[in-house]
Amino acid sequence: MRKIPMATKNTELALIRDALLGAREPIFIFSHPSPDGDSIGSTLGVYGILTAAGIKAQPVLPDLPRVYEFLADGIKILKPPVDLKNKIALVLDCGDLARLQQSGLSLDGAVKVINIDHHLHNDFFGDLNYVDSKAAAVGEIIHQIFGNFPQYYSPRVAEALYTALVTDTGRFSYSNTSAEVLRAAATLVEWGACPQKVYNHLYENRSQNYYEFLAQALSRIELHFADRVALLPLERRLLLQYNLEDWELDEINDYPRSLAGVSVSIVLTETEEGIAKASLRSKGRNVAAIARAFGGGGHNNAAGATLQMPLSEARNQLLKFLEQERDL
Repeated sequence: MRKIPMATKNTELALIRDALLGAREPIFIFSHPSPDGDSIGSTLGVYGILTAAGIKAQPVLPDLPRVYEFLADGIKILKPPVDLKNKIALVLDCGDLARLQQSGLSLDGAVKVINIDHHLHNDFFGDLNYVDSKAAAVGEIIHQIFGNFPQYYSPRVAEALYTALVTDTGRFSYSNTSAEVLRAAATLVEWGACPQKVYNHLYENRSQNYYEFLAQALSRIELHFADRVALLPLERRLLLQYNLEDWELDEINDYPRSLAGVSVSIVLTETEEGIAKASLRSKGRNVAAIARAFGGGGHNNAAGATLQMPLSEARNQLLKFLEQERDL
């Protein structure tokens, strides 16, 4: 078993860049289970940069939702587990090894582990680590590392990193949409990213089933604590009834969160195993602290957790926890 380094501070970005561009061993690029737009966009973006620089690289993803397939056309993607002997592991957008291991990945055998993340809490499990919780997306950090090397950016790389920024900022609408993010997005458009193409793939790619499901789902929103908390429970049978793909639920929380007066919104979905997954969003409330209380984590305004209990029990436990909170 690989010994986890006891790092406590960030490695300078220049040293991480040099380690990647000077690598003699192949670099295998990983992210968390149930990959999203940031993890996929960052993975494929840095893959394109490294290959353009003449570095052997290999993206590894547990799955690739249909909505993101346009970023990976023609790219060979492996699924974990993989053999990391004599390879460098580049881990993106993942706060701890336990989450990485959920997708069947072990870092044993890797000659070096590089950990790049933007979550509030990170175990600093790499030999080299860079964690910036103020970054809107890991895609933003990747651009900070390589933005002075435009020769490695193809339009495809620019679109992958632009996708990372678009999805993790809620289409540039969340509180993490900084001037730096918008400048990065502008540069990526100058270097070949097409905003309309990305938007069409991400947000104009819904099935009719999705809208039929949405009509059913929105009628189930519950309001609690003087209408400050919106909770939406989604049973497995409802998801199966409309044959939805997981990615189609990525933005479902935007609806309860958008209600006037709501400060915290929670979407609970029932998994195949009969347990509950919680997606939490807020307008200023630190929902990462709520998620951590149930074994999860994330960001101040967006977090999640898998609760090892049935949906109804998870609902009751979350409401009981929130009842004790005084700053909703």
